[in-house]
Amino acid sequence: MEEAGDASAAVLDPKLAPLLLFGHGDATSLYSVPARALLPRRAGDGGVDDMMRGHRWWTTAQGWLLMARRGSPCTFLWDPFTGRRVGLPPDHDGTVLAAEGSSHRRRCLLSCCGPMDPASCVVLVIDHADTVLWYCRPGDNHWVKRHQHQYLQPGPPHHEHRGIVIWALRQLTAMDGEFYTDLIDHVAVLEFSLEPAFTVTAVDDDDRRPAVYMKRTSIFVESNGELHSILFSHPIGCDRIVAGVGVYRLSMATTQEQRSAWVKVDSLGGRVFFVQIGCFGASLDARTTGLRGNCIYYSGFNGKALCVYDMERGTTAIINPGEHLPYHQSPKILMPTR
Repeated sequence: MEEAGDASAAVLDPKLAPLLLFGHGDATSLYSVPARALLPRRAGDGGVDDMMRGHRWWTTAQGWLLMARRGSPCTFLWDPFTGRRVGLPPDHDGTVLAAEGSSHRRRCLLSCCGPMDPASCVVLVIDHADTVLWYCRPGDNHWVKRHQHQYLQPGPPHHEHRGIVIWALRQLTAMDGEFYTDLIDHVAVLEFSLEPAFTVTAVDDDDRRPAVYMKRTSIFVESNGELHSILFSHPIGCDRIVAGVGVYRLSMATTQEQRSAWVKVDSLGGRVFFVQIGCFGASLDARTTGLRGNCIYYSGFNGKALCVYDMERGTTAIINPGEHLPYHQSPKILMPTR
């Protein structure tokens, strides 16, 4: 349930979002993408720096941060633009979030636009290296742990499919209260009506098959209620170089005679996508941010650099967020809350 927030911690102007968040030691640096500028640091005033030092944290596509207080089982969702907090169950045994060193292995997703409705919002935490997941709803008394024994690969389960399950869990993306993931020729949907359960649907994937480059990085993005797949193509043996970017929209079958398919698109409908590799993809109305529409901002391949792929021009620009920032340090993307 919603808790009162500390107004002094609401130090971020939502007009500056999306932001790149760099954590270096005990210091936090923020770069505003719309303003093209690093923000001045304000340590010691209960703001972002202080919150980050006292907690482990995980970003979400909706802008809320999942927070785990250091040395405490306390967990909650925090809106860094308003100071609002939404209480979550405590992590008493330290297996969900509280264990030191767990940050890089965890990822958080929200099933809906915001966590203010406990009846509809599921908070999901996945492990990047295991088939386990945890979930709760705001107001619950405890986290629920599930091992995903139901293998997602069509056909009878085999032990070697464990790696496919882990990869699929890492790809999960929220849309319309459910979680979608990529299985190449299939799309799997994770629902939480009662117990978590996957359904798998066959999808025509011919358009997404690479003609030249064999190595790809994929991520889903929900935009205006539709699911998009972003494919980054790499030369063989070098995933730091992006040689091509493709965008595909999932066209769902409406009759039994039809087959769902990925369809290549050449526009984002004037919107802008933000992609943090290995974490999430999100969509924004370009008009509300002052950014150029039909562009994909992505981070995670080349350290601190933020790349901007313009679909209309077919070009990629690189933004250096700060000369003093370590090159190898990849930022987290902080989206405006919704």
